[in-house]
Amino acid sequence: MPDAIASIERHYDFVLPDLYKRLYHDGMLDWFLDGGFPNHDWYKNIFPRLRQKPPILLFAQDFELYAPETVPTLDLSEDWGTAHGFVPLGHTGGGDLYAFCLTLATDGETPITLSLHDDNKTTVLAPSLEGFIFREMLDRATSFDEYAQEGYAGFEELRADLQRAVQSISPYLRPAWGSLLAEVYARPLGQEIIVLPRRQYTVDTLLPSTEFEAIVAREIGFAQLNTTFEHLAE
Repeated sequence: MPDAIASIERHYDFVLPDLYKRLYHDGMLDWFLDGGFPNHDWYKNIFPRLRQKPPILLFAQDFELYAPETVPTLDLSEDWGTAHGFVPLGHTGGGDLYAFCLTLATDGETPITLSLHDDNKTTVLAPSLEGFIFREMLDRATSFDEYAQEGYAGFEELRADLQRAVQSISPYLRPAWGSLLAEVYARPLGQEIIVLPRRQYTVDTLLPSTEFEAIVAREIGFAQLNTTFEHLAE
């Protein structure tokens, strides 16, 4: 068993899903290559290599993977407490936590949650790691702004990277999910009007938000999906 895997399991007293171990073994959890984290020249030196066979969720909306080697060193108690047995998976750019939630585990599956660092609120995103990857890959297709295309000559160049990401992750997902992702990322780019209480705006999209929500409910729906709870005891 790889040392990083054994260290995580020992530190959190948690048996990682077989999918996580398989992804680790295949280099699909390595955003840094050669253990080179952090790397201040990541975008220049590492990203061009990664994009040829993207590791999991490299192009997700707002997800940054914790290097498995760092997971046992993380202290979650101050921001997220210890009551729910979170095992870190990744984080947002703003510092919110994606994690396995041990207290929600049922039938051999451990749900993935998102816990806010500036609010006592955790949301249940998926029933398993596989479901979470699928959901995040779908979510990436719902909205593209100018920042998503930064560094690209145009959307079609970005689409090529996204399609490589689908091809890279599909062997680890159920076949129907891989086929659905391939179909979504081959669609013509459209637009959707997002209506908020005080304003509305238009986004480029391959997958309208209502269809995204319907697919998530159909494919990974379970009793706790999208429910929220407080992770810190009062």
